Amino acid sequence: MISSTLIFESDIFTDYLVYNDETHGEYLVTVDHEDETVKCDCPDFKYRKSVEKYGCAKLSDTAHHCKHIRIITGEKHEEH
Repeated sequence: MISSTLIFESDIFTDYLVYNDETHGEYLVTVDHEDETVKCDCPDFKYRKSVEKYGCAKLSDTAHHCKHIRIITGEKHEEH
């Protein structure tokens, strides 16, 4: 099971710690409210999905969201 915990919130940024019970992996997901971008420090996002400057993706660009971002945004996702 993958779960998320809010760890920081401001008018500009929100940070979540996303944890996977099966793999014991932890990843930081950051939402930038001013730029309307999001980023995750998982390898899938860093090396395959980030398309904006500073290693981000637009919040509206769901095709470039990893499963950790989908957890915090409430998007439907498929496991591969």
